[in-house]
Amino acid sequence: MTDKERNALYAKVSGSSFGDLLGFEPVESQPGHVKLRLPFSEKLLQSLGRVHGGVIFSLADHASGWAAFSTLDKDERCATLEMKINYIAAVHTEDCIAEAKVVHKGRTSIVVESEVKTVNDKLIARTLATFIVLKHRVEGGTGRD
Repeated sequence: MTDKERNALYAKVSGSSFGDLLGFEPVESQPGHVKLRLPFSEKLLQSLGRVHGGVIFSLADHASGWAAFSTLDKDERCATLEMKINYIAAVHTEDCIAEAKVVHKGRTSIVVESEVKTVNDKLIARTLATFIVLKHRVEGGTGRD
């Protein structure tokens, strides 16, 4: 990812209050393919000392959403329509990386697969998500700001 691409993605990801709250960081971005990092924090643990499943789901949803968004025309937006997750392993104290790839872009929907792994490449979860494509009226802007 070039510095320009990283800065553009960082600006978008950082523009999400929820993403800021959890600490998501951009790693890589290409049309239809996004990687986000979740730095480990004890604040993300559930009562058994593992990263909460909702945090893992949110990381995958965020990465999937940006992968879908990266394929849109300037007059389009998207929103999660449904998402399924398979939890495979727990995370104890490591950073996580979500890698999301668009597998289908249609006129009205986008399908995205993602994997969440630790930085040591341990598979944590897999997801499959469908996003609805929404037309966005552009009035004097790019439709993406």
